[in-house]
Order: sequence, then C-alpha cells, then structure tokens
Amino acid sequence: MIRLLFALLFAATSLRAADPAVLTLKTMTAQMKYDSSELLVLPGQPVKILFENGDDLPHNLVFCQPGTDTTAMAMKQMENAEAALKRNWLPDDKRIWAHSKMLNPHEKETLAFTAPEKPGTYPYVCTFPGHALTMRGELKVAPLGDTLHDLHFALYLGNWSKLPDFSKLKPHREGKVEDNLIQVKLDDYKNEFGVVFTGKLTAPKKGSYRFFISSDDGSRLLIDGKEVVAYDGIHPAGDIKEKGVQLEQGEHEFRLEYFQGGGNIELYAAWKGSDFQITPLSKWLHPNWKGGAKKQKEFDPIPLAATNEPVIYRNFIQGTGNRAIAVGYPGGINLAWSAESMNLALVWRGAFIDAARHWNSRGGGHEKPLGYDVLQPTGEVTPAFFVNEKPDAQWPKWDKTKRYDGFEWKGYTLDAKRSPTFRYTWQGAEIEESFTTEGNGNKADAGAKLIRTVKVVGKLPENGWYRIGTGTFEAKDGSFVLKSSQAYRITAAGAQIAGQNLVIPAKPGTMTITYQWAQ
Repeated sequence: MIRLLFALLFAATSLRAADPAVLTLKTMTAQMKYDSSELLVLPGQPVKILFENGDDLPHNLVFCQPGTDTTAMAMKQMENAEAALKRNWLPDDKRIWAHSKMLNPHEKETLAFTAPEKPGTYPYVCTFPGHALTMRGELKVAPLGDTLHDLHFALYLGNWSKLPDFSKLKPHREGKVEDNLIQVKLDDYKNEFGVVFTGKLTAPKKGSYRFFISSDDGSRLLIDGKEVVAYDGIHPAGDIKEKGVQLEQGEHEFRLEYFQGGGNIELYAAWKGSDFQITPLSKWLHPNWKGGAKKQKEFDPIPLAATNEPVIYRNFIQGTGNRAIAVGYPGGINLAWSAESMNLALVWRGAFIDAARHWNSRGGGHEKPLGYDVLQPTGEVTPAFFVNEKPDAQWPKWDKTKRYDGFEWKGYTLDAKRSPTFRYTWQGAEIEESFTTEGNGNKADAGAKLIRTVKVVGKLPENGWYRIGTGTFEAKDGSFVLKSSQAYRITAAGAQIAGQNLVIPAKPGTMTITYQWAQ
C-alpha cells in the first residue's frame, strides 16, 4: 500500500510538470470527418493542436464540457441563422471552453490551451451547419498508469519459429533493466535470440485492465503466471493484440516473453485501466499505439489477394514511381515493376497490397506494399542496364523530367496462367522479363524464391552491364548474401561483386536471377 501511495503521488507530481502535448488534427477530404476520433492528454497538460483543413468545405474545431449533446448544440443555432452567421457558426453556448476559428478550405491554425484538471471525456465537434452529425470526436483527459518496476531480463540464444519453453533453457546472459522500460536491443544480436522480461506492476484498484502487445517476431504476456495475450510465430509487428483481465488491487507479477527470428527487431507492450489512459511499458512504440490521438482509418481497407492466379495492380506505388505495375503471386510472393526505369523496383512477401487509397476520395498518393520483408533489389528507381568500363561506377540517377536514354517501354503480355511478361527495348535490343515463384512467402520456412528470367535478343553495346543488386554483398555457398539482411540472397550465373553493385555482363541470351528469403 505504501508503494501504491508513493506511485500515485509521484504520478501526480509528474503530471503538474508534464511536457506539452503536440497533436495534429486534419479534416478528411470529402468524408465529413476529422482524421482523429479520439485525442488523449493528461490532466492540466499544455496542449498544442495543429489543425489543418485539407477539405474543400469550411470547418472548425470546438471543445465542449463532458455530456454535451454536440449535435443538438450545433443545430440549435439554426433557430436564428442570421445571428449564427455573424458569429461564423460558433454557437453561443457556455459549455464551449476552447475553439478554433472557422477555417477556410486548405487553411491551417494552431490551437493552444491547457487541458482540464478534471479527468473525463470532453467532446469536440465541427459546428458548421450539417457537419456535427458525423464530424466529431472525444478529448480524453486521463493520467498515465503505473509503469514497471524491478524489471529484469534473461537473454537466450536459439533459432525458433515459435516461442520456446524458456524454463527448459539456460540463459546466455541476465541482468537488470535500469530504466524499467522493455527493450530488445540488449546485445549486438540481429537474429536468432529470445528475451524474457520479468518485473512488477501495481493495479491502483480492483477492476478490469487491458494489456496490449505487438512484436516482430513472437511474444506472450503473462500476469501472475497466467497468459493474458499472445502474438506468437514469425510475423511483422503489423497488429496490436489486446485482451482484458480482472486484477485485484496491489502488486502483480509481470512476464513478457519474446523471440527474434529475422528481419526487424520490435517489441511493444502497454496497459490501460478505467482511470488511466494507455500507458507504454516499452521503449519502442507501435505506430498505431493510439498515444495522443486515435486516428481514423482514412478508408475501409480493400486488400487484394492472389488465390489461384497472379493479381496485377497498376497505380502509384511507394518506392516504384508513378508508372508502377505490382504483381501478387499465389503463395505470398510479390513484386512491383517500374515502367519508368524498366526494372524490378520492389520484392516482398506476405500480403499483397491495399487498394483503398486509390479507390476512395480523390485517390491521391502512393500506396505501399501490404506485406513485409520489403526490399529494393537495386535501390532507388534506376534502370538495370548501364554502359561503363567500370561496373562499380555509380548508376544513373533518377530524373523525373525525362526518361532514361536508350529505353523504350513496350508493355506487357499475360501467359496462360495470367503471369505477366514485361517488354522493352534498350539500345535497339529487345528484352523480355518474366517471373516465377517457389515456396511460401507467408511462412518463415527457408526457400521462398522469386525467379527472374531475362531474355535479350539483338546486339548490345560494349561494356554493358546488368545490375541485379545494390549494397554490400558477400559471396557464400554459390550465392550473394546482402550483409545488411542475412535473410536475403541473390543467385545468378556470371554475377560478380563490383563495389556496391552486383552485376552480370550484358550479353544476348538468357539470364536467370533468383531472389531468395532464407531464415
């Protein structure tokens, strides 16, 4: 009990000296919504909101006292529309305690205020006629909860596809986490290790609490020896898993298990109670952890998936340019081809792509791959062919104002399985590129492959090179392993390392290049 009272006293002292909350709130184009339905701040915290109206209609931002029927308040001013117009559609209501001006289309304003000292839910709304029905949200004023104390770690070495039984393993190293924040970069290990964190967490009262985790790769959170929420297996930190549990008032045993197979190293944990907002327990914060603001989904997702045959998506794709052609193959292996540079721009595995951005509203912006292990085989958007006496020379830089000299796009055709063959010419020679896949990109098993076949017909310039990779490579077992990602390798006959380039002499005939993910 003494520890609990001290923790609450410390929290109250910290809140009085809280750092300002700087939040961004935008209007969603042609959807009559803010992009955040929930803002989270501490009691008495200085708040600065960067309010941006990107819509083609005027909007404002009005904060009200808890319990205010914001729709009724906004509609009531229509009883005297002339007076409301003179106030620029800001209701004359004592329940309003902070507001912006009415922003014109594409106008911005910085709104600064101090959050109420009293915890609670304070609604916000746009009071322009007809907008309050859908354009609203909640400012939630609540303190943070207790954080971990007496946190320790045990580091294990091993190669797993699921969480092992750590009780049967001997730790490689153990120690105390001085700042009591979960972090997984304890040593210079990039792959094949596990960590068990143990500590204590204090529940301020008897009641329901929610725990949140996300990880790349597997994780499991236990309270008092019982599993609360798990996210096991090989996967990116795409989702946040959460689950509620009943806790008695007082101190509880906390345990978080994690293992890293390959790729990114990420581990997030947090908890929430009825009287405090989501409180991180880890140094790394998931992009969707909802701290500060709970963002609206700009659009309902439209995920594209390949089932029995490849799926083709032509649009603006992040890392590929404006003339992108993405192909999702059955089995979770995907690519994006650039018709600007006549080259393979991206490869990735897992989910294919979400088409929502381009099918809703005005369809602007570049969509990013939906899966994980996204790689740019040759870096930025550049052509594969290049003429130079030295293959380690710098490849041509991308110039948006012109196309690459000597290249001409000829489109693509589909075979009987609806897999595309990309066609173009370079210096008069005709080139075809096609792709096949092996293995399952949705699983962590070694062997997921994208096989690239390049056919060249015609005479090529002297000192011509075909680049298949960029970065620092190491020759290993007949392949070339990218040092920055040991789980990624390239195999091709005649390939050679030339500085930061992995190249093949450009000759008529057929080249076969294999891009492989291996754990």
